[in-house]
Amino acid sequence: MMVHRPDPDDTRSTLAGIERDLHTLKTDLEQLELEYQLFFTGQRKRPPTALRARVEGLVRRLDRASISGSGDRFRFSTLQHRFRTFANLWDRGLRAREEGRPGPFSGQA
Repeated sequence: MMVHRPDPDDTRSTLAGIERDLHTLKTDLEQLELEYQLFFTGQRKRPPTALRARVEGLVRRLDRASISGSGDRFRFSTLQHRFRTFANLWDRGLRAREEGRPGPFSGQA
């Protein structure tokens, strides 16, 4: 009977993949924030739905992944929380715009 032992190279490649995904998530989230800012200031005609879908998919995939390092887990949970907070704000802004009332980006208090 053969016992399966994890290959150290597989572990390293998985860790490198997670770190790469976390870096991608960070840069895509920053880009998404910028795109929504441009949209709500009227410099873009449409919200960045394709980029948002890509970020949501990456968050979902990382949420399902087994992240072993505590630093990477903390980094992911921080990015995930940041995305969820901004997504709620963007949704409120879109809803307010559709309803024709001032929203969180209107500059009115």
